[in-house]
Amino acid sequence: MAPQPGHAPRPAPPGYAPPPGHAPVRPSPAGEFLGRAMRGDWAGSLRAAAWPTGLILALAVALAIPSYGQGDEIVVGWSDRLRIALAMLLQAFGGGFELRAEGPGSPYGSGSDGSGGSDAFGAGYGAAGQAGATLSLVPLTVTVLWVGALLLATRAARKQGGGMEAAVRISALVTGAILVLGLFAQPDIAGVSVSSSPLLAALGALVLSLLVTGGVLQQDAAAQWLAQRPAAHAAVRATGTAVRALGAVIALCALIGFIAYANVDGVDGTAMLLTLPVLPNIGLAVLGVSWGAPVEYDVRGEFGWFGSGMEHGGFGLSELGDAVNGWAVTGAVLTGVVCALYAGVSAARRSTDRREQAIAGGLFLVLYLVLTGFSGVSAQLSGDVAGVGGQGMAEIAPSVPDALLFGLLWVGGAVLVAPHLLRLVGRPAGPVAPASAWGPGTQPQPPAWNPPPQTPPATVPTPTAVPTPYPPYDPRTVQLGPAVARPRAGADAAVTAARRRSVVVWSVTLVAAIVLGGGVTAGVLFLRNDRSDHQHPPAAAGEDNKPAASGSSDSAPPEATPTPSPTTSPSASATTPPAAPTVPDGYRMVSDSAGFSFAVPVQWDRESEKNHQITYAGSTGRAELKVGVIRNAPYTSYENFQNLERTADANQKNYRRLQLGTNTFQGLRGAIWEYTYEDKQSGETIHAIDQSYIADDGTEYAIYTTERDRYWSDARQIFDTALSTWMLNDID
Repeated sequence: MAPQPGHAPRPAPPGYAPPPGHAPVRPSPAGEFLGRAMRGDWAGSLRAAAWPTGLILALAVALAIPSYGQGDEIVVGWSDRLRIALAMLLQAFGGGFELRAEGPGSPYGSGSDGSGGSDAFGAGYGAAGQAGATLSLVPLTVTVLWVGALLLATRAARKQGGGMEAAVRISALVTGAILVLGLFAQPDIAGVSVSSSPLLAALGALVLSLLVTGGVLQQDAAAQWLAQRPAAHAAVRATGTAVRALGAVIALCALIGFIAYANVDGVDGTAMLLTLPVLPNIGLAVLGVSWGAPVEYDVRGEFGWFGSGMEHGGFGLSELGDAVNGWAVTGAVLTGVVCALYAGVSAARRSTDRREQAIAGGLFLVLYLVLTGFSGVSAQLSGDVAGVGGQGMAEIAPSVPDALLFGLLWVGGAVLVAPHLLRLVGRPAGPVAPASAWGPGTQPQPPAWNPPPQTPPATVPTPTAVPTPYPPYDPRTVQLGPAVARPRAGADAAVTAARRRSVVVWSVTLVAAIVLGGGVTAGVLFLRNDRSDHQHPPAAAGEDNKPAASGSSDSAPPEATPTPSPTTSPSASATTPPAAPTVPDGYRMVSDSAGFSFAVPVQWDRESEKNHQITYAGSTGRAELKVGVIRNAPYTSYENFQNLERTADANQKNYRRLQLGTNTFQGLRGAIWEYTYEDKQSGETIHAIDQSYIADDGTEYAIYTTERDRYWSDARQIFDTALSTWMLNDID
């Protein structure tokens, strides 16, 4: 019965205990921890979180000050530039940078001529009237500065007695600040919307902040834990050595790269400002080139930024010599030698034994490879965004496999040579112990000598000098029990001669290591260049005899492919001029200045030429034929279709592949791609097909058509007629 109002409840009798079902429930350890964290000093945590957040804002303001060549007509104002700068900076934590622009409604993009701007390969510039661009770049300068600011702020909190609860509070505040900045950094400018992926940026900031704040605030507890575990202590010490050495090496290479970039013609102050957020990225590229690992670039599709844009290659030591001179190559190799030796010497100076040196060198290489993997830049483009049009992807990044190969060579050699190099200059390897401390591996302690107690006579004055308990230790002495004997007279000369021989031996070893490293680097580069000179034949031997992909026979020309006789080479048969094709009724042959001829309906004309593609269409309807012409294509048609399909699958609604495979077109290696997708505005199904091949001179030709699926039979007849009458007319 519940107590009545105004009456106090009856007290429980002595010795009463509540039944087991009504016992108070204690919170779990995690709940108690979170409770302490929530009840802690939020004001101090807020002051700590303000340091890295203020750094990001200050960098964004600095990047938003220049107008970036807009002149008197300012389209992107200061506030919009601030938000764009924030979106770029938040990529330091894993955020994204994406642009989206709505087109006029064409399923192929936003071409100004009404043709939509579809590219030469059938993917279309945009998906259902929407164009977009994505930039992937990690500005490592921002990441390093942000971690440094958070580290300083956390150390200040540690002095005030903050524990792991403070780490949770600081990380929560920092993550919330990054999330707010990411939501703010999404402006809409002249029909172009910017996305910064705020959730990904916040997640990356949360992980980094927990690692940094937890490591600083738990430093004392971690030191006690490591003191009981020598192996873990050695690994942590080796990690610190690797981080310090890599930081110094990247800083040196970044300075060299910045100075070299500043001396390039046409580089102004704005361009120099834009390089500051990516200085470590530049340093990693310089270090890779100095060790023999090139910076590779890969452009797939059509980019207005790169002109013809279909390239794949690299920039390494050989390209550096061609672009500058031989002294630049010498300087790059010397930079690589200095960086490798610094890593090896750091490992030798800060490690207690050879095993720890090897661990430090291995961790140096692992961290270098991880950062190299994050240091590149890639972009994807679909349509016309902010005056830049195209379709495809581009990537510029150091070669991680080459970095692994040459990193093993240089770092491994430096770790082996560095201890002997230190001996040559008279610097001991390993951490220097205090002079009064005796420990494992130090000089042996001489035998103790305890003089017997003596009472001096009263008449003899007490001597002023206290005798030494044992004679000074000399490492050259020979200990024979309690007595210490001096070496023979010729021992000093023998030691000096041995030391001279050691100097000669290790000097030769050092020179041989450098020569070996440089020789292996040059040999690998020579072999790679030699292979690349023989890498792009028009078709592999026997390729024409492979069966075509499913459905590819429908698009092949009706005439039979000539089979070369045993006395006729394949290249000769491929260049034999084909017979004049038969033009069906209702069609006419057109000879284009781009170097090809084919049949189109009599009422069709050449309408436009844009981004290396020529469009033929009629005055009514939406059916059209597009021919893409790419000179010196550095890929196969099938590889190009595979890359473009990934973009089409991501951008087009209800994309469905009908066929994609290799085939033989007029005796040459080609590929065919047929697919459908849904127009976002009309909801109709659009049908597309693309036949591509690479001619003997390395030029890729792609014949492409699209039409609504309900009218596909007529469009397919036009496409098949174009293929059956296709000829090259040798017009440049």
